[in-house]
Amino acid sequence: MNLRRWLMRRLPLVISWPLVAERLGLYGTRVTAVTETALGHAVELQLQPPNSVVRIGMLADQLAVAFGLARVRVLADPLYSHRVTVLLDQQLSIGTVQYQAESNTGELPLDPLRPIPIGLDDNGDEVAASFYGQSILIGGNPGSGKSVAMRVILAGLATSGDVCLVGIDPKRAELSMWRPAFARLVLGNEAEPTVTLLNELLAEVQRRAEFLESTFTATLLPSRANPWIVLVIDEWAELGALGDVKQRALINTLLRRYLSLGRAVGCTALLCTQRPTSDSVDVGTRALTTHRFALKCGDRHQAEAILGVGTFLPDQLLSAVPGRALWSNGGTATALQFYNLTDEQIPPLLHSASRE
Repeated sequence: MNLRRWLMRRLPLVISWPLVAERLGLYGTRVTAVTETALGHAVELQLQPPNSVVRIGMLADQLAVAFGLARVRVLADPLYSHRVTVLLDQQLSIGTVQYQAESNTGELPLDPLRPIPIGLDDNGDEVAASFYGQSILIGGNPGSGKSVAMRVILAGLATSGDVCLVGIDPKRAELSMWRPAFARLVLGNEAEPTVTLLNELLAEVQRRAEFLESTFTATLLPSRANPWIVLVIDEWAELGALGDVKQRALINTLLRRYLSLGRAVGCTALLCTQRPTSDSVDVGTRALTTHRFALKCGDRHQAEAILGVGTFLPDQLLSAVPGRALWSNGGTATALQFYNLTDEQIPPLLHSASRE
């Protein structure tokens, strides 16, 4: 058995696949193409009955053992039921990827409506997303890379034109490094300044709504007069923690109203937490976020507190690399590795943004 496995791991896949298929009873599967991926190899198969995508998916774990791999993923062909792609991953993640500032040859602020590059997917392709008019939720256990994810998005926002960052940092830690980029920053978990800021933001939302009503339009695009306002909260679970029960309830209500009313008038939020549990992540507020990123969590229930039920498979969260996340923007979650933006890269980036 050991000799057989040794051969299967070293022979070309077009030769070793039939050996594995015979052993597992997958008769009638023919390799049509083999390509290298960022994590290993992709094997394209043509199927004959009784084989199917479902059957091969059920044997994914056994395939991983037979080939000595970290994971096997099975992807159905969207057009043909008799075709399938089997991804043989030698590792669970592409690993840490260094952040590279976006090119800006014109030395002008970047377009706030552009897709902001945030990382790479498991195929090594860059992942970018347009966040205007949409709120974001990032959650994961301590050490999972919450700050890694937040920094990349902050970098994209800070270098954009017509963007106004407003922050609340109950822990007085991460957002302090970004102080020059913020128009307003509340440090600490006292209730009063948090309530004051949220009320001011809601007043601005109301002002913009009245402005839209006067212009007979439904959407407000970023401009110098009405920049895209992004409320950044570094630790959602600690928001107003020093306040009493009524104050904390008021803060949650104000935040929910801001998310609900602000979208159409260019007012959104970036919420981060290292306590992704059902008692700290308010379901009503979470429902108002469009983009949800779950980094490594303690169990399935914590991941569901961020992404929602039925959006991912539990084994997708198994990665020790900080910054690896599952991303859902309304449908099935997909994996990505956030770029790693170091402490040393932040000051030059903010200096460049200030000159713009």
